[in-house]
Amino acid sequence: ILGQAPQGEILIDEILQFLRLDNGEIPSIYEIWAEKYDTTVDEIIGNAGKLHPRFQITYSELMSRIRNETKNIIKILEAYDFGDEGIEKALLETCISEENESWKKKVAGILSYICHDLIQRLWKTAEEMDHIMDGLSSRYILPGPSGSPHTGGVNLLPSGRNFFGLDTRVLPTKAAWELGKRLGNQVIEQYIADEGKYPENIGMVFWSGSNMRSHGQCIAEFLYFMGIKPVWEKGSLQVKRLEVIPLSELMRPRIDVTARISGLFRDTMPTVVELLDKAVLLAADLNESEDDNYIKKHISEESSLMEKSGMTHEESWRNAAYRIFGDAPGTYGAGVSALLESRNWQTVDDLADVFVRWGGHAYGGAVKGEYSPELFRKRLSVMDVTVKNEDNHETNMLSSDDYNAYHGGMIAAVRSIRGSVPHSYAGDSADRLRPKVRTVQEEAKRIFRMESINPKYINGMMNHGYKGASDMSKMVSVSFQWDATSEVMEDWMYEKYAEKYALDEKVQDWMKRVNPWALQRITETLLEAEARGLWNAKEKTMKELKNLYLSIEGELEGEGDDNV
Repeated sequence: ILGQAPQGEILIDEILQFLRLDNGEIPSIYEIWAEKYDTTVDEIIGNAGKLHPRFQITYSELMSRIRNETKNIIKILEAYDFGDEGIEKALLETCISEENESWKKKVAGILSYICHDLIQRLWKTAEEMDHIMDGLSSRYILPGPSGSPHTGGVNLLPSGRNFFGLDTRVLPTKAAWELGKRLGNQVIEQYIADEGKYPENIGMVFWSGSNMRSHGQCIAEFLYFMGIKPVWEKGSLQVKRLEVIPLSELMRPRIDVTARISGLFRDTMPTVVELLDKAVLLAADLNESEDDNYIKKHISEESSLMEKSGMTHEESWRNAAYRIFGDAPGTYGAGVSALLESRNWQTVDDLADVFVRWGGHAYGGAVKGEYSPELFRKRLSVMDVTVKNEDNHETNMLSSDDYNAYHGGMIAAVRSIRGSVPHSYAGDSADRLRPKVRTVQEEAKRIFRMESINPKYINGMMNHGYKGASDMSKMVSVSFQWDATSEVMEDWMYEKYAEKYALDEKVQDWMKRVNPWALQRITETLLEAEARGLWNAKEKTMKELKNLYLSIEGELEGEGDDNV
């Protein structure tokens, strides 16, 4: 809530979320507690179903114990208003007092950090409203760095400041390079596990915000796929040069990559766009076999065809080498979400046409957004894999239609133009030490189970009246849109949305009271999913939804007549 610091149970959970990862020299509270049980968080995650040899409970149960103990300790701090007395009381708790002095000293350090640093920053949330009023009055707003406080960034608080990004000339940073390599290796490994060979063509979605926060993880991954390494200048650490990773070190072919950049990425990172284009040209110019260098292989094949149509060698090579595509200069978006929302589409081919129309502008060298739909369509026609990375869990692929418009739009375009479904992956670097790549379908189901139909999420939304109902309606709509582009939904998932959002008596009565239009939209979206053949609904469910829709429509029309 804007300008309001979290309170009660939400405050406790928020503090634990801030502390789940290291914050500079402050270690993760879960790592400290895992040490108490002679293990690590990595070991717990990797052995969730196995028994701990000493405590004879599963590692999953051990993690639950750790969460409960740490949560109870934070509650004690809260009961004493996060003062020193609270620290003293917490340290007397059996789960702490019976341990060795070295471990207790670490716990005392993190409790002191919570009370003397973290909570002080969090209580300044009220400044969000003050600074908004300052901005509207043309007054100065204190600057602050951008990023996610939930990914080891407590020092980014307090929120509400005039946040700044970073010098894009230093992207990717050395840390982002290592992260990008790990994400890239996971994508390659997953594809090989599925197909038994390396992917030749990968499509990536580039957003400005996530690369600002991660300091260039997607940029690094793009370069790493091609076997090109950034060179950091001494002193400034700017990336002005690129270096070829020898095949003997890379130990795999150089993979061809096409980027679909957002309008904001284009505007905030023009030097990065140039860097990526240079990487493509550098890789294509190497004296290597086409079996080892897919970039060279594809550019050679496509430029030969262009030469036969009358282009010069230089023109054909340059055209065949464009790998950065985006919106026309001064425009933003991918167009797909607007088309889906308008319901003015029939097949995946319609979605593909819009994706190409909006994103078919080439960038590289002297070309700054030249409309080249056939070149973009050619790149989409050969994509084996699509990738979009996220660096935090504060938003996700079901919370906004932008995710589907870009990544889902790319998947739909490949489905239509290539005629087959690409392998599509969602990179997750919320925990920088444990980045994870999942299929888009796996990621959708993970969010669906953990958030969408989680009673805690639904009850949380019900605390926010009109806006909560609107957000629930948006989640159903975005889920449907993802299904239209990427086939991520299964029948049981639609059934759950119907059961939990539309037909649950408690939720239905609440929505009718606070936002009947949201309930109408949820019902309408579910009916559209069934009508378009995306959902093989149960007969009973459809009957109830149709009756509900007619009922809401009648009530809304009645209210409208009363106001005439």
